[in-house]
Amino acid sequence: MPGLEAKALETLRKRAPCPVATYRTILRSIAADDLESEGAEPTRRRFNAYYGVRRNAAWRMSFYARFEAAKHSTRSASELFEDVVEGIRADTGRIEASFASKLVATLRPNSPVIDSVVRAWLSLHTEPPRFASQTATVVTYYRWLEAVMLETAASAGARRWSAAFEEAFPSPAGEHAISDLKRLDFLIWAGADR
Repeated sequence: MPGLEAKALETLRKRAPCPVATYRTILRSIAADDLESEGAEPTRRRFNAYYGVRRNAAWRMSFYARFEAAKHSTRSASELFEDVVEGIRADTGRIEASFASKLVATLRPNSPVIDSVVRAWLSLHTEPPRFASQTATVVTYYRWLEAVMLETAASAGARRWSAAFEEAFPSPAGEHAISDLKRLDFLIWAGADR
C-alpha cells in the first residue's frame, strides 16, 4: 500500500462532489428510505450515479426490490451476497457481482466491494481466484476478497491510512465512522494507477 495514501487523499479531496460525503449520504438515505417507493427516487439516483448503475428501468426496479428486501436480512455478508447474486440472475438473467457487492456493502459496511480498479490492483499483489460470470465463481471470489480485505485492513499500513483518512474526512457528530474495509476500498480506488 505504500505510495497510495498521498494520491488517494488528493483524489478524494479534488473530486466534486466529494466521494466520502456522497457515500455517507447514501448510507443514511438507504437506511431511511423505502427503496421501492416513489419518494426514494433521489436516493436511487444518487446510488446509481455513485456506483455507475446504467441498467434499464426494469433491471433497476428488480434491483431495488431486492435491495429493500435485503435490508431486513440477518444473513452474513457472504450469504447475503450469494442470495442477491442469485436473485438478480433469476430476475434479469445476468450475474451482477459488482452491483450485488455494492448492495451488500451498503447494508453491511464492513464488507468488500467488487470493483474493477480494486480487482486490478489486488491482482498485481495477490493471487486471486478465477472470476467469471457464474454464481459459484463470483461467490468464491467474494469470499476470497472478504478475507483478503479484512486481513489487509488489520495491517499497520491500513491502520495508518485509516488515521489519515479520519483526519482528512472526520466523522460527523453522531455518525459511525466509515468502516475499515470501506476506508481501504477508498485508498485503493482513489490511489491506484488506472
